[in-house]
Amino acid sequence: MTSIYTQIYDANLDKEFETILIKLLRFNLAPIVESPIHDFLVEYVAIRGEYWNQIEKCYSFDMAFDRYYQYTKNKCSLIDSLLDNLNFAHCHNPLQNDLSLMMEIQDYKEILE
Repeated sequence: MTSIYTQIYDANLDKEFETILIKLLRFNLAPIVESPIHDFLVEYVAIRGEYWNQIEKCYSFDMAFDRYYQYTKNKCSLIDSLLDNLNFAHCHNPLQNDLSLMMEIQDYKEILE
């Protein structure tokens, strides 16, 4: 199995977006972050492949621009979905919730003392 960093490189993303994903993973390489990124990369490679298949069949610049427009919309939707999945995972991380609860309990104990 290839590393997530190799998958990011192989996906041939925009350099700016690639940098964001790499920095995010360096900050938090937990499966709760890595899994949505992996799923995103699989989908991204699929829509990029489909785009190039469609471009080869275009017989006018208008068709090519229409296909490119749809491709960019699909990329934006996919990025929105990744962001939603990362935010959901972050908000519903059991470890984070447990730690937050522990901090609240500790604060409550200090108030009582």
